[in-house]
Amino acid sequence: MGHLMGGTYETINRIFDTFAVTSRSRYVYVFDMEKNISRWSQNAVDYFGLTGEYIYNAASVWENRIHPDDRDKYAEYIKEFYAGVKTDPNIEYRAKNKNGEYVICSCRGVVIKDYAGKPVFYACSIINKGIVDNNDPITLLPNQYEMLNEMRQYKAAGTPYFVLLINFIDFSDVNRRYGYMIGNSILRAMATKLTQEGNGRGKAYRGEGTIIAYITRQMDLEELKKLYGKMRSFTRESLKINGKKVGAEIGGGIICVTDSAIDEHAIYTSAKYALDRSKTQKHGNLIIYNNDQLDTNRSNIELVDAIRNSVINGFEGFFLEYQPIFSAVGKNLVGMEVFVRWEKEPFGEVAPSEFVPWLEQDPVFFLLGNWILENALKDALEIRRGKREFFLSVNLAFMQLEKSEFRTTLIDILRKIGYPATGLYLQLTQSCRQLGMEHLKSQVEFLKSCGLKIGLDVSDFGTLDLVRHLPIDLINIAPSLTGGMEDNPTTKYMVETITGFTHRLNIRTCFSGIEDEETEKMASGYPISDVMGYYFGRPCRIQEFMEKYLK
Repeated sequence: MGHLMGGTYETINRIFDTFAVTSRSRYVYVFDMEKNISRWSQNAVDYFGLTGEYIYNAASVWENRIHPDDRDKYAEYIKEFYAGVKTDPNIEYRAKNKNGEYVICSCRGVVIKDYAGKPVFYACSIINKGIVDNNDPITLLPNQYEMLNEMRQYKAAGTPYFVLLINFIDFSDVNRRYGYMIGNSILRAMATKLTQEGNGRGKAYRGEGTIIAYITRQMDLEELKKLYGKMRSFTRESLKINGKKVGAEIGGGIICVTDSAIDEHAIYTSAKYALDRSKTQKHGNLIIYNNDQLDTNRSNIELVDAIRNSVINGFEGFFLEYQPIFSAVGKNLVGMEVFVRWEKEPFGEVAPSEFVPWLEQDPVFFLLGNWILENALKDALEIRRGKREFFLSVNLAFMQLEKSEFRTTLIDILRKIGYPATGLYLQLTQSCRQLGMEHLKSQVEFLKSCGLKIGLDVSDFGTLDLVRHLPIDLINIAPSLTGGMEDNPTTKYMVETITGFTHRLNIRTCFSGIEDEETEKMASGYPISDVMGYYFGRPCRIQEFMEKYLK
């Protein structure tokens, strides 16, 4: 950190040294409000798993660790405190440590102003008052750590059981319509109803966000399906708050656990994948997976467990392939898109379509996403030395954008590799629509301010709505949208509308999924910038890519 110690950081370090009387349970940080940089005591870095002593955009990094139910209170307090509103300098909230446990933190802060009276620094002392009781204060249910502990016990005993996850299809809409307090009451009402209907034959838990879980070894599948049906009817027709009827749709996913060798985290991740499919693709109809099967016989929870462990164990079995992108006019090589693959016995080589959709539900995806970025940028840097306009396209998952620290992690990776930000297109996928628009907009605007380009994978008209809210540089027209164009005039008109729209907005447009000469001729009739597909080149490893397309 030697390069940080001069100039800009001199003042923040002097203030930090004044306040930094630390112990194992007391932490200090000093925030430069103008430059958006903070310094944290090393014991805080270690305990909360921060990226380092010096953190850019620390407000959002820290807020991401605060319990979701305490964030509004914390944000309001900080806003008033910075504005100089008379308020108690102490505040308590729950913050998550690196092990995923919430601890009660008591904070005492002071604002340091310049000669004009403008707030320029915020110094804060945080006292760790211990790990919070593992009961969720909103629903009064035990939390997900208690749930994972029960699943661990069943695994050790070799006991078969079921996991049912329930969540509202759009809880943010509930909060918008009724406010956070009513939203919390609705969650509690659903938790109470689930416990009552379970009638002691299982146990309810509060999962991440607004997920409610139910673990049972006494019910069979038919009984569990009936339980979900009752919960669905309740939220649709009988849910009342303060005497008013509140109609809300839920989704549900079930995992039938029979293999005691599988890690409980992999089972929970698979259950979240089933729940997500119910919410986004099945209009709330229940999705049920057996322990030995997810979408196909090739994609089972044993595979989920193996790939998850591979991420944790140094990304063993993972490798990258690249597909070339050519200019629509002249067919010159202009860039490449990266795809992650995994290969390990006894599974063989596994395509990303078989593991990325559910791995996006797991916190380990953040680690994998960073690994993909770092290694792909190294490979692309070699090519850019000879082709200055060459770009790399990388898909982003909502799990990455959801984390506030993604910003600083990405910038650190770019600096470490020495790769220019302007040569990287970060592609937003369908999963990013799960994020709140304000958070997504904040992340995208920051990335743009660093010089990065933002792409959007368009597989339907609905996705284009994001262009109204976000500064998009590249539209990638997905094969699912262009398939069967030659026989379907409706598809042709859709593509014509989209490309005309992007052309008028001066957005770079790539027509992907071109597999034959006929489709290539059709694509050339539209105002597009780039083309990609098997007709021009299949994904391959970087050595083969350079031999094929650069010589």
